Amino acid sequence: MMKVSGMFLAAALVLSPGGMVLGQTTTDLNNQVTTMNSLTASQGESKPISKISSDFYSFLGSDANAVVTGLRNGTPITLTSTTTTPGSTPTSPPVTTTTTTTINPPTGKMGFGEVYIALALAKQQLGTMGITNPTPEQLQTALTGGTITMTSGTGTTATTTKYDLQGILTMRSQYKMGWGKIAQNLSCNPPCKLGPIISSMRSANKSLAGTTTTSTGSNQSSGSSGSGVVSGSGKSKGNSGQGASAKGNSGQGIVSASGRSIGNAYGKGIVTGSGQVSGADGAITSNGRHGNSGQAKGHNK
Repeated sequence: MMKVSGMFLAAALVLSPGGMVLGQTTTDLNNQVTTMNSLTASQGESKPISKISSDFYSFLGSDANAVVTGLRNGTPITLTSTTTTPGSTPTSPPVTTTTTTTINPPTGKMGFGEVYIALALAKQQLGTMGITNPTPEQLQTALTGGTITMTSGTGTTATTTKYDLQGILTMRSQYKMGWGKIAQNLSCNPPCKLGPIISSMRSANKSLAGTTTTSTGSNQSSGSSGSGVVSGSGKSKGNSGQGASAKGNSGQGIVSASGRSIGNAYGKGIVTGSGQVSGADGAITSNGRHGNSGQAKGHNK
């Protein structure tokens, strides 16, 4: 009886609304990661690195490009930070200390989607601790694990809080966790949420998709030597191919709703409802009647 009850309990947990929502959210997140990897596969390195660095600049500052590049390539990321403290005496100059930190990604080379989600989770986790611009050491701890010590207040009222972090990349590489599982296991207070991360990735993917294609719609494009500006008919105007405005040299001119064109020297004239034309070599027509010169079609004969 206990076994049956346990089975029903397990099934209830799996099928509970919260469980289904988490599963769907994790699927959405993984879909965005896959989409980003697909979009960036043919773009080379510079555009995706630039985009991701831009999205995380407020979090990583001038280190953004180096961090994104290192995570992408799975190579050591060397960062420096400087701190200035007062001198030992009132007349002593301030003391500046430079610290170098090297982050060794345990995951090896990562897809751009994985880089994005790893940084997004690190940003969210550190943000719950009140860290919005991490030091290299704090970023290293968030990614690979360790302890972050936070002190608030001064003197006798100072309080110290320690956060033991497993490390997002360590959880990914050593424990083979999916991104949804990692988010669940991060020590975030309040808990880390995947929804804002999915939204941010979706926006980034739209931007990256815009850099891979140049859409001209279903009609022809404008230019000086090809097809020109498109009107309701789907035809075009230009300078030397299909002619432009009153200077349509040797092609068709401005197209009206009828699908015919306005031209000048060698083209066809102004089209009215009848589908007839006018131009330098033809007269204006309307309602199916011929104009002054008959049906104007190109050269006079």
